[in-house]
Amino acid sequence: MSKLERVDLFDIKSGSIFFIFLLIIASLSLSYEYYQFTKFKTFDDPLVRGFVIDQEVRLISDIPKTSMKLRLENGSSVRCVLSPYLRDLRGREVLLELQVAKVTFLDYLKGFRSRGVIVEVYPDLSLKEQWYRRIASAHDDQRMKELYGALFVATPMSQEFQSLVGGMGLSAVLSISGYHFGILSLVAYFFLRTPYRWVQNRYFPYRHGNRDLFWIVAGLLFTYLSILEFNPAMIRSFGMIVVGYLLFDRGIKIISFQTLLIAIGVLIAFFPRLFFSLSFWFSSFGVLSIFIFIRYYEHWKPWQIFLALNIWCYLVLLPISLAIFGTFSWAHLGSIPINLIFNLYYPSVLVLHLTPWGDLYDSTLIKMFEAGEVRNVVIPMWIGIGSIVLAIGAMWRKEAFWVLGILGSVTLGSAVYQIA
Repeated sequence: MSKLERVDLFDIKSGSIFFIFLLIIASLSLSYEYYQFTKFKTFDDPLVRGFVIDQEVRLISDIPKTSMKLRLENGSSVRCVLSPYLRDLRGREVLLELQVAKVTFLDYLKGFRSRGVIVEVYPDLSLKEQWYRRIASAHDDQRMKELYGALFVATPMSQEFQSLVGGMGLSAVLSISGYHFGILSLVAYFFLRTPYRWVQNRYFPYRHGNRDLFWIVAGLLFTYLSILEFNPAMIRSFGMIVVGYLLFDRGIKIISFQTLLIAIGVLIAFFPRLFFSLSFWFSSFGVLSIFIFIRYYEHWKPWQIFLALNIWCYLVLLPISLAIFGTFSWAHLGSIPINLIFNLYYPSVLVLHLTPWGDLYDSTLIKMFEAGEVRNVVIPMWIGIGSIVLAIGAMWRKEAFWVLGILGSVTLGSAVYQIA
C-alpha cells in the first residue's frame, strides 16, 4: 500500500480568495481600532484607565525619572515619564490623565509616549502581578526575581539586566515565548494523557482521544495566555499551535511556508497591533528557521534533529539579532548547550516554584551572570535583512539554505573577532 501524502492547503486561486478574506477581516479590525482611537481623542487630555506593566527609575537628561509603561483599557500601550518618588505600582490599575493631542492613529496602534499624571490608584492587583510577587518572594537577588518573572509570567526585565541577557544570547530562553509554550504543552499532555484515557475508555470510547486532549491542552494554554495579558510572542505561538493542528488533523501539510503565512496573516488580520511587535516577528522568524531545517532533514533521526536544530536556529537568528541589538559576549557561545539543558531545566524549576525550594539554582545562575561581560559589536543591518531574504528563499532552494548557514557562521566569526 502506498503512503498517503499530505497536501498543500491552497492553490493560486483559493489562496487569492483567502487573501481577500484576510483583507476584509483586517479592514474590519482596523475600522474598529480607528473608532476606539476617535473616542480616545475626543479630548486632548482624557482620563483613561490602564494597567501598569513596567516601572523603573531611569536617568533622563541626567535627572532621575520614573519611566512607566501602561496598557490602556482600549488595548493601546503608552510609556510615561513621571516623578521618581512613586511607589511600585506594577500590576495595579490606575486612572491616568494623558496628553494625546499629538498622538496619531499609527502611534495609537504601535504604542506611544506621552506626558501624564496619575489621578487615582486602584487597590486590586492583577492576577499576573500576584503570580509575579509569589514567584519573586522565593528569591533574594533582584536579578533572579526579574529572571523568573520574565520566565513564568512575562514581566519585563530592567534595561541593564535585559542587555546582559541579550549579550549572553539567552533572551530566547529566558523571555517567555512559543518555545516555552511547546514545553508546557508536552508537560500538560504527559500528565493528562493517562487519566483522560481511563475516563475515555470507561465512558466514551468512541471519542478521538488525541483530538480531545489537544483541545483540553489548548484551553489550558489559552487561560495561561489570558493571564499573561496576551503577550505578542505567545499569541503567535498559540495561533500557530491551533492552526497547525487544524491543518494536520485534516491531512494538510503543516511544515510549509504557506502554513506559516496563514497563521501570521490570520493573527495580524484579527490583531493589527501585532504588526508593530518586534517580539512577534522574531518569534515568527524562529518558526521559519525550524521549518527550513525540517524541510531538508526530516529524514534524520530524532536525536540528530534535536541537536542540529539548536545549532541551526542559533546561526540563523544571530545576524538579525546582532544587527538590531548589537551586544555580544564570550558567554554567547555557550548559549547552544544552555538551550539544550533548558529543556530539562524549565520543567524542573517550574515544579520547584511550587515548593519552598524555588531558589535552588540561584547561586549557580548568579555566578553565571556575574561572569558575563557584554561588549558592543557592529553588524550592518543589511546583513540581518539578507538573512531574512535567504531564509524565505531557503523554503524553495537548498542553495539559499547553505548560504544562510554560511552567513550565520561568518556573523558569529565577526562578533567573536570584535570582542577578542
